[in-house]
Parts: sequence; C-alpha cells; structure tokens
Amino acid sequence: MAITKNPKRNQTAITERQAEAFVSGAGQQSPDEPDANKKPIMIRIDPGLLERIDRAAKRLGISRSAFIVSSTAERLERME
Repeated sequence: MAITKNPKRNQTAITERQAEAFVSGAGQQSPDEPDANKKPIMIRIDPGLLERIDRAAKRLGISRSAFIVSSTAERLERME
C-alpha cells in the first residue's frame, strides 16, 4: 500500500466578509495594476493596536495595508 499526502482542502471558498470586502473595493485599482499613483509611507503603531489590525484584516481576508487604507477612507467619509 502506497503512502500518499492528504489532499489540500478547497481554499476557494469565500466567506461573506471576504465577499463584502471585495465588493466594497469595486471600482478601485485592481491588484494586477501597478501602484503608480500610490505613495508609500512609514507610520508608527502601538504593538497592541497592530495585533488588532492584523486580526481584523485576517478576518476580512485582506492585507494589513488594505485594512488601514479602507478604515482610513471610511473614517474620512464619515467626517466629511
């Protein structure tokens, strides 16, 4: 009897939050397009806050950077 690896689980399933994050990003620059109009910045964040950001981004299935940008955009819209 041959020993084989367990098959990988289907990782194409999309959670509701991932779908919502995708839809809310509609009309924005796609990941395939270069970031020519984006500016890199350096910020300092408390380690505890950074852990919370990372957990929230992971729940939404987006990057830390995408979470910070989308959160900032939402806050600015509410202020305007």
